[in-house]
Amino acid sequence: MPTLALANISNAHPHTETSANLICHSLACQHLAQLYTPAFAALQQESEPSTQTEMSKSRRMIRETRNIGIMSLGIMAVLFVMPENISKWDRSEMTFSNLGDKWIENNKAGPVWDQDEWPVNYIGHPYFGAAYYVVARNQGLTPLESGAYSFAMSTFLWEMGIEALAEIPSKQDLIVTPLIGSVVGEAFFTWEQRIKANQNELMGSRALGNTTLFLLNPAGSLSARINRAFGDDEPVTGAYTQLVYSPAYQRFEPGSGYTAEPSWVGVKVGFLF
Repeated sequence: MPTLALANISNAHPHTETSANLICHSLACQHLAQLYTPAFAALQQESEPSTQTEMSKSRRMIRETRNIGIMSLGIMAVLFVMPENISKWDRSEMTFSNLGDKWIENNKAGPVWDQDEWPVNYIGHPYFGAAYYVVARNQGLTPLESGAYSFAMSTFLWEMGIEALAEIPSKQDLIVTPLIGSVVGEAFFTWEQRIKANQNELMGSRALGNTTLFLLNPAGSLSARINRAFGDDEPVTGAYTQLVYSPAYQRFEPGSGYTAEPSWVGVKVGFLF
């Protein structure tokens, strides 16, 4: 009879969930193992992660990045209307006619050590770095991947992106935001999971628990509202990258004769809606 590798199964029953390590090497084994579903089906999914799961994570990250971009533009608008002694922005230079030139000029001039107050640099910016980090962790990214995501968002989306329309990128913010933000973000993520496991209650109060959850993951809470506003939780159904190579060739054009086209290599990036 074909070998059946079966370990750590106790009280197995067709309708009883069980924790087990099950490995099948024959058709007979697989047929017998079907008797222990749904436990067997769950084990098969755990042992063979599907591409669909990974693509779903990619789609969710694309969606969250879109939402963070929308939130960043909102923060930019709020800072723009605030008094200049708070934003430290010279609004007279921020006109639609010169925004592009101003952005190029600021990025070429930076990064520099800014003169912002320490609560802004060492409390406010790490908090935003943690917000990016927690969003990524909630979508299934690892701590290392989430730290990289926090760095990308704080550096290229905000510091050298949107904020560079108004001021020169800051050295403190490029370092402190993702670095300290990732450390704080992992603590935020842990606390968030504990409160959720306690049915959103903190110190016996659900109101306190929900408020704390929002403070621990403000970007995630606002992102859920943006998704509802769009009316579609999955606006992007897929994404792909493709290496493209075009060999050199000659092309005949009437009236011009033959023209030579050089070879080239590129990367094609696409999104499915």
